[in-house]
Amino acid sequence: MGCSLLLCSCLVALFIPIQAIVDINVATANDIHNNLNRTTSPCTNFWNFACGSFSSPSEYVDNFERVEDQFASAMVEFMESHLGENDTLAPRLIGQMRQYYKACTEDTRKLHGNPRPQELVNHWTLHPKKFLVDGLNGVFIDERVDVAANDSIRWVIQLRMPDPSDRYSDRRVLQLMRLYEEAWYTRGVVELVEKMHQLQDKYREENPVVYTWSYSELRQQVPIPHSFFIELLGVNQELDHLTFEVSDVEYLRECFRFLRDFASEPRDTYIRARQYVLLEESEPRERNPRSCIHHMRAYLPLGMNYIYDRFIYQNRKEDTSRVLEILSTLKAVFGKYLDANRLQLTPNQLAYVRAKLEGIKIKIGNLPEEKSPEFYNNHYGSANFSATNFLANLLEALALRTRLQNAGLLARNSRVDLRHYYVNDNVRKARTSPFYENERNTITVPMEFLQWPLFDHREHTIFQHSLLGAVLGHEMNHAFEQEGILFDAAGNESPVGLEIRESQPFRDAIKCAEKQPFVSLKERLADLNGLQLAYDAFFGLAHDSRQFEYRPYAFEREFTAPQLFHLSYAQFFCGSLPPVIAHDRDDERVNVSVGNLRQFAYDFNCETSPSSVCEMWRPGEEANSNRNVHP
Repeated sequence: MGCSLLLCSCLVALFIPIQAIVDINVATANDIHNNLNRTTSPCTNFWNFACGSFSSPSEYVDNFERVEDQFASAMVEFMESHLGENDTLAPRLIGQMRQYYKACTEDTRKLHGNPRPQELVNHWTLHPKKFLVDGLNGVFIDERVDVAANDSIRWVIQLRMPDPSDRYSDRRVLQLMRLYEEAWYTRGVVELVEKMHQLQDKYREENPVVYTWSYSELRQQVPIPHSFFIELLGVNQELDHLTFEVSDVEYLRECFRFLRDFASEPRDTYIRARQYVLLEESEPRERNPRSCIHHMRAYLPLGMNYIYDRFIYQNRKEDTSRVLEILSTLKAVFGKYLDANRLQLTPNQLAYVRAKLEGIKIKIGNLPEEKSPEFYNNHYGSANFSATNFLANLLEALALRTRLQNAGLLARNSRVDLRHYYVNDNVRKARTSPFYENERNTITVPMEFLQWPLFDHREHTIFQHSLLGAVLGHEMNHAFEQEGILFDAAGNESPVGLEIRESQPFRDAIKCAEKQPFVSLKERLADLNGLQLAYDAFFGLAHDSRQFEYRPYAFEREFTAPQLFHLSYAQFFCGSLPPVIAHDRDDERVNVSVGNLRQFAYDFNCETSPSSVCEMWRPGEEANSNRNVHP
């Protein structure tokens, strides 16, 4: 990486005014200092040392909320201005977004009103059984549109039993039954919910067999009513061109046999109550301009991203350049990992991993490749939003999302149109952090993320590589953990990937990461490998901080470069500790990651260096000792 990254900052080498760089770097360093808790030793609890005095607890939960608030403030200003009113490129889309926003912020009626909102009663009367069309999933069955395991551009319908997390909604349904419904319906709904849970407990497997069937084969195997799919797709036509990937088959068989004979009144009552719960979970808890923006980010991602990118985002060119540079550096270092071949891959397996590494792409913002105004202007054409009725808009948005997800199934050969592709999944809170898609072999970096204090293109490279570099390293390593390794460079499941996963060195590397308790093994592996990769990409594979006498940066005179790297990395996790869901708690993520980075103990002069650290792809110390050390 060169001495300029290790020692003093070379401001004159950058094509940005010096004062601007000093200002943003001083601000970043000050933010790090404000978050420090100096009563804790970095050697015993690094997260608490780096984040224990998070400086904005009264304003924000964490740094993600800070950047989300900046995004929301900018979007509120746009929505409440006249900007774009005479737009000639996508006037319909902009008008639809403003109508939705206006209803969200000005319609004061609440879902919990008494009596129930007439819009919902009317909807239940008109569409008593079309719950999947209305975006209600995880009721009896989990249905989603995805791509085939062996063809990453062919759409399929995946069917499986509901996820255990859907039981939270069921508990809310039973609570509503006690409040509102007559006793007979309540008894029937309770019986129905208990039976579904019993069946799911009976048949749930960690890795169920997945069957690939045509529509005719599915109907032969599972007694799913034909009307189920007619209502889902909104068409009454031959469906044999569709492909289904079906798991939990025994559960599905018994479930639909049971439903066929179960009383229709409590079943329909249960579906209506689940839809009510979905609306509860989907509407902002408190409707105000910022919460409405965050809600729209999740439910109308294309419209919101289009507006932000076109009217607000000022640094796309500079940000894209820096992100691509960081990714290129990470790829180059990972390539050196493969040269060392710690996992003893065969030549064919190495070629497989190298091809996947080379093919990893970056996408700034969750927007499709398509640039034509017509596409954006017409994309939400089937939606009828009102400027005065938020609940009606929410029902419309849920149905719209389902229609857009299913639209590809009706196209010829059900193929993914890559020019129009963007992520439109069933989230209730939009992503702010970058994410990796195996099927696309792509890392998407939301535009919201590329804001200070998480990123600024004017910042010194030590801040960019330590935080964004570690995050990109984390996402890159999802391509090479125990699930991601199964997918090749084109996003298809491959027997070569399975060979690698089943090899003894790979299995041993996974066992190493399992030594400490974790919520998700793949997230643990991405954390460990991502930080190690980012550190090596910045300092070099053979870097040993004990051999350097660091000169201070102009903007930071207390901490050495390696110490500042770790502190900057930790800022990604600064804030109140979140509930444990898909990842370990933030303090565990930081402490386990730095604890498995060989150099960390040396960087902070801890008493002893870890005798053994968990490394997967990274070359061992012996391999690194033969390399030239940075001057």
